[in-house]
Order: sequence, then C-alpha cells, then structure tokens
Amino acid sequence: MELIEIAQLVTGIATLVVASVLIWQMIIQKKTLDIAHNDADANMSLQAMESRSEQHRWFVNNCNQEMIDKMKKGYKYLNDEEKQIAQAHFQNVTQMIVTEYRLGRLGKSSAYTKHNFKNKIMMGEFKAMRDLFRELYIESEKNNFSLSTKDFMDTGIEVWEEFEGKKF
Repeated sequence: MELIEIAQLVTGIATLVVASVLIWQMIIQKKTLDIAHNDADANMSLQAMESRSEQHRWFVNNCNQEMIDKMKKGYKYLNDEEKQIAQAHFQNVTQMIVTEYRLGRLGKSSAYTKHNFKNKIMMGEFKAMRDLFRELYIESEKNNFSLSTKDFMDTGIEVWEEFEGKKF
C-alpha cells in the first residue's frame, strides 16, 4: 500500500468515528429533550390544577346560597356585585381553558374541551353562566375580537345548545 492510500484509509476511519460520536450525541440530546418535554407537560398540568383549585376556592368563598339560586335562574337575576363575581369567575376559568387549548393540552381533545365547557365554564346547572357566555360571545363578534379559535368556540356553542335545547 502506498502512503496516500493509507492516509485516505485513516481519514475515512476518522470520519466514521466522528460521525458515530455525533450520532451518539444527537441520540443523547433527543432523550434529554424528551425528558424536558415530559417535565414541562407535567409542570403545566400541575399549574393548571393549582389555578383551577384556587379559582374554585375563590368562587366558593364569594358565593352564598342566594347567589347560587339566582345563578340557576339566569344572569339577569344577579345584582351588580354578584354579576362582577360571576364575570370574574367566568373570565378566569375561560382564560385558563383557552390557554390549555391553545397550548395543545391533551392534543386539543374535543371531549376534554367539551367537558370543560360543561363543567367549568358553563357550570352545568347555572343558567347565568350560559347567559354570560352568549353575551360575551356576541359582544366579541360585534367587535371583531375572537375569544379563541373557531374550533374552541364551536364546542362552546354546541354545549350551550345542548343545555338550552335551542340554536345559538
């Protein structure tokens, strides 16, 4: 073998070694990124639960039986202070759920979003929250200000129609 052939062989082997090391480093980096992603998702879940729990406690602390009875009848039955409480709760919960949706929480699952609309935003038996949803949605449409993505709001309208038994 000539010297040039030996040099080419050594260069080729060195290139393979360097490429192997780089591939190994990329595999390690991918694993690290996967771990970081899972940690971030777990952290987001924990923060969402803490925010929801805190918001629920705040709402319960600011409600009384009279307000709850009025909320079952509708938004127009609330006095000004109760309306402020209902609006604050509605906006805080909606903001949390919109953010989760926008960030792709649970893959933007329609079942998860629908569950949140039924139980967290419109709060099941409380007609006042459905009235508030309708009022704020119509207001946002008038001002060309979208509350969120179309899919998200379409789910809200679907839930509203289920509760009310009529078209939005």
